Amino acid sequence: MRPSLGALAGTTTFRLVAITAAAVILILMAALAGVYVSTVGRAQADADAAAKLEWESLESVYAERGIAALRAEVVERSARQSDMLFALIDVSGETLYKDFEPIPRVPGEDWRPINGPIRRILENGRVVESVGRGRAGRLIGGPVLVVVRDFGVVARIYSSLMGGLFFIGFFGVFGAIAAGLFASQFAARRADLLSRTAQEVKSGDLAKRVPMSRPTPPAGDEFDKLDRDINEMLDEIARLVEATRTAGDSIAHDLRSPLMRLRQSLEAAAQAAPGSPDASASLAKAVEESDKLLDMFNAIISVMRIDSFAASSFKTVDITALANDLAEFYAPVAEDRAIALRARIEAGLSYRGVPEVLTQALVNLLENAINYTQEGGEIELRAEMRPDGQLELAVLDNGPGVPEKDRDRVVQRFVRLDNSRSTPGSGLGLSLVAAVARLHRGVLSLGDGLGDSARPGLRAALILPAAP
Repeated sequence: MRPSLGALAGTTTFRLVAITAAAVILILMAALAGVYVSTVGRAQADADAAAKLEWESLESVYAERGIAALRAEVVERSARQSDMLFALIDVSGETLYKDFEPIPRVPGEDWRPINGPIRRILENGRVVESVGRGRAGRLIGGPVLVVVRDFGVVARIYSSLMGGLFFIGFFGVFGAIAAGLFASQFAARRADLLSRTAQEVKSGDLAKRVPMSRPTPPAGDEFDKLDRDINEMLDEIARLVEATRTAGDSIAHDLRSPLMRLRQSLEAAAQAAPGSPDASASLAKAVEESDKLLDMFNAIISVMRIDSFAASSFKTVDITALANDLAEFYAPVAEDRAIALRARIEAGLSYRGVPEVLTQALVNLLENAINYTQEGGEIELRAEMRPDGQLELAVLDNGPGVPEKDRDRVVQRFVRLDNSRSTPGSGLGLSLVAAVARLHRGVLSLGDGLGDSARPGLRAALILPAAP
């Protein structure tokens, strides 16, 4: 929907453009005003001073030598100075000399400034319109002497400056309004795309995304960056919603069996004779099933806790020492199941992260490998710095592995593949590792491990960026 002009004029973008344009116009007008003061204003002051000096000089000639000498001096100076104009009127009112008109009246013994249009009389009798600045005064005894500087050139400069001020003011305001409307319409279109996308997502279409003109960074402007950020946020929301949906099905499936076994054990204990071996066995079975349920809920709490860590929890972790300790701890566990556990750990590795969750992630990867690797199998723990500067913590095995089509799904919460339902677990092991990767702005990468085409095994690698 195309927004109306009234709506565009009320947008923040239009107001910002209008304020900026008004500020620029004011600055330009102030600059022109400064130019006017320094040029036209100075020229006016110079003209007034020159006319006053000339008038006083001629007044001295009159005082010393009389009216005839004054007239001769006026004629001589008029011929010598092309920009200075004169008029001389005797006591009777007769015009003794003039090279411009009209000649102003001078009441009494006073003098008056002159500033306005005049008609300059050239030697050939032609009359030229111009502007004069000067003074007219009555000399002792009654004659009137008028001295005017031709100010036509400066007046034209003044007129041009005033025209420039008007042009800048008028077209500047018009241009600012047009630019503001254009910018507002552009911003309104982008905002409308965001609004429509938000409405469609709110209506249930979680696959909807903001259309992007430049989807690949670093190209694009701030709107493109905002579009990318919003789309990434919507991707995460869709992932969480999908995880919540599948979690309900998985939790119901995984809790149903232990709850049923717990109920059966409690029923058997209730029906058995008190203190009998059957009652004791049933209660022990009930406790075992309760422990499984508690383990599942503890795993849920662990995953939720990882998402709550803040940047202040990050510390420098000795990765080499951590990986060596875990390899040493789990070597006997693997050996009890006839599994060979090897370690390939680079020396001097450290990383800034959350120590406890990094430890938990490696523990989950090792336990996952031990649980799914058959007797006689092998597991390898790797900790190394990749050529691109990223830290890689990987556990490889030659167990059944995870089919490529299920690798994205198996890291979701409570998701367990059908062939792993018989193996103890909550379905949160890899999802916890994925949460640790997200916390450190890294990724959990799944691929083929140490096996062959029949049993490819699993390679679970926690890849962490250089600066989480």
